[in-house]
Amino acid sequence: MKKWLIAILILLLLFIASIYLFVPNIISISQSIPINANKDGLYRNLSDERNWNQWWPADTALVKDSLYHFFSYNDYFYRIDNKAFSSFRISITNKNFIAITSLNLFDTRLDSVKLLWGARIPASYNPLRRLQVYFKSRNLNRDMKIILEKMQSFFSKTENVYGFDIKNASVVDTALISTFASSKGYPATEFVYGLIDQLKKYITAQSAKETGFPMLNISTADSINFLTKVAIPTDKELPSSGNISYKWMLGGGNILVTEVRGGPASITKAFQQVENYVNDHQHRSPAIPFQSLVTDRRLEPDTSKWITRIYYPIL
Repeated sequence: MKKWLIAILILLLLFIASIYLFVPNIISISQSIPINANKDGLYRNLSDERNWNQWWPADTALVKDSLYHFFSYNDYFYRIDNKAFSSFRISITNKNFIAITSLNLFDTRLDSVKLLWGARIPASYNPLRRLQVYFKSRNLNRDMKIILEKMQSFFSKTENVYGFDIKNASVVDTALISTFASSKGYPATEFVYGLIDQLKKYITAQSAKETGFPMLNISTADSINFLTKVAIPTDKELPSSGNISYKWMLGGGNILVTEVRGGPASITKAFQQVENYVNDHQHRSPAIPFQSLVTDRRLEPDTSKWITRIYYPIL
């Protein structure tokens, strides 16, 4: 009987020794993945935790307290503790287990970014606790890989980075006529279409045809005085007359295009995202951007049904 006890004791000691031998004092976990997206655009999107539910794995649960957002996956809770330049500090907990991880973004090309997510987790001197931390760390490393793959699949599409499907296109309409007017306060629909009607009448009088939807650009320097510019593409060059002038756009030039459904707030948001795209990709604009009014706003009073295309010339 005594021999059996000694044998069991030796095996137990060997087992404990193997834990200390094979499980290091600091357990390192790390995952990396490339994403076909611009680094600045991706970081901006990730910085808003409200966007995370769009791509987080299926059993997501978002909880917000006074300071932090929490996300769950496979019984682990993820909390964004800090946002730094091109990186996030994310703490991950599971009962009495915690890992302080760092998610870093590295641009490899203008439209490609590498994500590196890792942590160094201290192991306990208690052998059973040490073994528990090891298995939890291994499970967490597997889950981090799954989460990164979800990010890769989602953010490889431009519309998921910027919220709109921004496409590169070529300028087709080259001949335009335009006019402008100033107003106190943001121009009303009637004001805008009053200018558009002037152009339509002039096109008819010149025996020309419209080749596209009315174009609109509204600008202000002080949020009080607004300058409204409108234009209509035509099938031929027309002479300038009074406040109506001929404009020419370079055919085949590069232009960004996206379509938005909704009123002024939605259109403003789309413009902001296209400008973010322009800055992220280091483009310059040779001409003013404009709205293309697909929906006649006089005939459709419901702004949620308005369809507007945003055009942004680039170099």
